[in-house]
Amino acid sequence: MAAVWVSGEMDAMFSLRPATLDDAVTLAEIVMAATKHQGRWPAMTPADEQEWRTGFADWSRQTLADVSVIVEGGEAIGRLRVVRGDGFLRLAGIQLLPSAQGRGIGTAIVRQLQSRARRESVPLLIGVEKDNPRARQLYERLGCVPVGENEAGDEVELRWSGSGVQGP
Repeated sequence: MAAVWVSGEMDAMFSLRPATLDDAVTLAEIVMAATKHQGRWPAMTPADEQEWRTGFADWSRQTLADVSVIVEGGEAIGRLRVVRGDGFLRLAGIQLLPSAQGRGIGTAIVRQLQSRARRESVPLLIGVEKDNPRARQLYERLGCVPVGENEAGDEVELRWSGSGVQGP
C-alpha cells in the first residue's frame, strides 16, 4: 500500500512498509502500548512483561512475511499483519500507538483491505478479541458481520464480502 492521506478531525498521512528483523522489538512495544491504552493488558510483573516482549518479538521475526510497519513522519506508529489464504484475505492484527488511535488510520487501512479483497474476489476475514469492543465496532461500522468464534472462544470471527465476492 502506498502513502495514504486521511482527513478527519485530525489529518494524518501514513504509509506501510514491510517489517524487517530489526522491527520486531518495536512492534512488540507498539502492541504492548496499544493494549495497555485500551485497558486490556493483564497485570504482569516487569519480568513477565519483558518475557512477553521477548516472546512476541521472537514470534514476529517468524511471521515477518505477513507484517507491515505503519509509518507516519518517518516513525513507526503501528503494526499490521495481513495473511493471504486460499480464497480469503485475513486481517490478523492491527495495533496503533495511542497517539495514532482515533484519527482514521485504522479505518483507512480496513477500507484498503476491503478494496483489495474486492479486486481479488475474496472475502476479508477478521478475528477480534472479545475484550476489544472498540475494534469490533469499527469493523462492524465498515460492513463486517459476525460469523462465529475462533476455536479458543476468545475472538469473534467477522467477515466482509463485497459484491461478487466468493469464499469461506
